[in-house]
Amino acid sequence: MTPYSYDKLIEKYIAGETSADEDQWMEQYLRDNPADDSEVLLSEKEEIGQRIRLKLLANTTRKPLKIGWWAAVAASVALLAGVFLHELPKESIYLPAFSAIWESADEGFAVSNTSHKPQRLTLEDGSVVILQPNSRISYPEHFGERKRMVYLHGEAFFQVKRDVTKPFIVSTGNLATQVLGTSFNVRSYDGARSVEVQVATGRVSVYETSDIHSSSKNGFILTPNQKVVFDRDSRKMELGIVKNPAVVKPIEAGKRFEFAEIPAADVLAMLEKTYGIDIVVEGDVLRNCLFTGDLNDLPMFDQLDLICKAVNVAYERRGASLFISGEGCAD
Repeated sequence: MTPYSYDKLIEKYIAGETSADEDQWMEQYLRDNPADDSEVLLSEKEEIGQRIRLKLLANTTRKPLKIGWWAAVAASVALLAGVFLHELPKESIYLPAFSAIWESADEGFAVSNTSHKPQRLTLEDGSVVILQPNSRISYPEHFGERKRMVYLHGEAFFQVKRDVTKPFIVSTGNLATQVLGTSFNVRSYDGARSVEVQVATGRVSVYETSDIHSSSKNGFILTPNQKVVFDRDSRKMELGIVKNPAVVKPIEAGKRFEFAEIPAADVLAMLEKTYGIDIVVEGDVLRNCLFTGDLNDLPMFDQLDLICKAVNVAYERRGASLFISGEGCAD
């Protein structure tokens, strides 16, 4: 499998411009990296462009629409796509994938995914949200001048449109996730004990909002392939690595993960650069170690397992870093 530039690939995937091979790679990564073993951004890989176009009407609704001539046109389009409209209170339009309602709370306008598949929603600023089933997102009809605030109940993947003048903030009650422009997944279901944030591209600031008056907040800066899990009860925040890290810096043209009598330290350095994860070798345990093997088409942790077994060392996860130790190779 050819490693892809993840930030570019995810933009193409959301826009419905990926090839069949790219769809397969992307969806496999999302299957391998669920937030707490749930599906993230899973949807049909066949005819993805057609699917997005057919559902664009439903997925980009940002306010209740009056029943009238527009509804007749919408009904015609919806029937062609196998979607049925029903009248709701306040003269809003209901579609099975999304139900849109006004709320009196400060969260503003709410959109719920009542289907069994992730659904795509485009916000006013051009940011894209992939909302998971049984999840709800709330946001104002128009973002403010200083920030773009949304409120999430459940799980969603965000591809945020960059705007240095207006930080994008996802509030999940106890926790806030703030970015200027990047992609990440947030899992925060009502009643669940923990909140989890995983970063796909860019940098994300995740911090606790329980004590808004404190000058010191509990939080982390996350980079690609990192995640943070926040326990609502203990208020403990744990930094870690996603289950299956994605390539963040593609291998140079003409090079592959094939090695013949290469210093093990150099092989680990290549992994570190490719996946953007710190790998720390304790002492000089790799001083006399050479590695030979083909690591292509393997997940990162499988690659690391093979390297460690070949040179008689082991790795340990400490937060978002990996530490290598052991006896190493004989002199």
